[in-house]
Amino acid sequence: MAFACTALLLSSPSAAHADPRAAPQAVDPASAEQSLLVWVRADADNAGIAGVTVKVSGGGVEATGTTGADGKAEVGLSAPGSFTVEVDESTIPEGAGVPRAGSSPREIDVAAGNKNVPAFFFIAPDGAASGAAGSTPAPSASDDAGTSTGGETAAPDTETGAVSGTAEPVTENNFWKIFWPKVVTGLIFGLLLALAAIGLSLIYGTTGLNNFAHGELVTFGALMAYLFSNVLGLNPVLAIIITVVLGGAFGFVQDAAIWKPLRRRRLGLVPLMIVTIGLSLALRYTFQFIFGADRLTLPNSSAPFLVVGPVSLKFTDVVGAIVSIVLLVAVAYVLLYTKIGKATRAVSDNRSLAAASGIDVEGVIRVVWIGGAALAALSGVFIAYYQSLRWDTGASILLLVFSAVVLGGLGTAFGALIGSIVIGVFINVSTMVLPENMKYVAALVVMIVILLVRPQGILGRKDRIG
Repeated sequence: MAFACTALLLSSPSAAHADPRAAPQAVDPASAEQSLLVWVRADADNAGIAGVTVKVSGGGVEATGTTGADGKAEVGLSAPGSFTVEVDESTIPEGAGVPRAGSSPREIDVAAGNKNVPAFFFIAPDGAASGAAGSTPAPSASDDAGTSTGGETAAPDTETGAVSGTAEPVTENNFWKIFWPKVVTGLIFGLLLALAAIGLSLIYGTTGLNNFAHGELVTFGALMAYLFSNVLGLNPVLAIIITVVLGGAFGFVQDAAIWKPLRRRRLGLVPLMIVTIGLSLALRYTFQFIFGADRLTLPNSSAPFLVVGPVSLKFTDVVGAIVSIVLLVAVAYVLLYTKIGKATRAVSDNRSLAAASGIDVEGVIRVVWIGGAALAALSGVFIAYYQSLRWDTGASILLLVFSAVVLGGLGTAFGALIGSIVIGVFINVSTMVLPENMKYVAALVVMIVILLVRPQGILGRKDRIG
């Protein structure tokens, strides 16, 4: 842990300032380690618009490119950085229109090793350009490197990482083309969410604690992955392994230093919950102090790795989904068939009876904290690959994690998995009929409706009261 803290301080903005990077320069895209892919398309039919000049500036770069027949122009960069991308409206063919309101110019963050980081520009007739921005927002400037859908790279939401899919409006002709990518990317995000939700659910089940600092375990994992892979230059696989180990150690330290002493003092659940809120704020702003408030990115290629019909996924999306499934199956096996798993379920069912039966309750709680924190850290790593990350990444998805846990049934690991899948898919698919900023509301409405019908959650059990 001391090594991790030292490395954190070395990665802080003040430390980074002492070792400035060379200013990025425009280079041949074929040989560049990172590049921007600007795509200019007609709003009406998604057709690429050729001959449009695009300008890229920032960090010492002043470069231009011209879109080809497919509407794409690639600009190579010698180093990562933040860049301003703008469409030269004077070069747009007469009658095609202008870029959607608020979409040009745009700020794009390019991380080290990221090729073809997309910047989409939709050209709409003058009368429709202003309205288009309201009905279908332009992809987030910092999150353009997302999961591809339908042959293009869609921008993930800045908070959830849920991919918005294609930016084109839903019509009868393209419904399935948009629907299936949203379902698949929703499933992937749900699996990543489940890694964090299961740990939160098990902690609640064994201790009764609603841990509002659980999101910071997710952020810790994302930032550790950034530290070891970007700052220290370690192999990504090694960086992930170290991150998971440190995540588990962080959970152990939290339990040993804070929660176990408070349990011994028999502090009530409400004061404990207030402590978690305070810890969340303290950790969150510590992360901000060390890493800064800027959005960070992990090296990640946006090139399609798996294409099935209209669904196109990146390599990290596929790996994240596979690893999540393997780990979730492993957790299920441990809970059902191993001694520690059966002890965990016994403590969750009746802590006093478990202690009377000779089960080491404190030992079980310690294992749950270590495992839950490690899973949350791994969730943070994959979410960081799925989208960009910030000091408050975990806090921004905490509501979704709690919703998944409550929806599936408080204290049930399998319920947390089901709830996460439902939340992940629904927030993605709901954007086909609702504005992007309403998708959280839609997910919460679904949760409320299900709880009205089944108050104990999908897999929860009814309790006798009185």
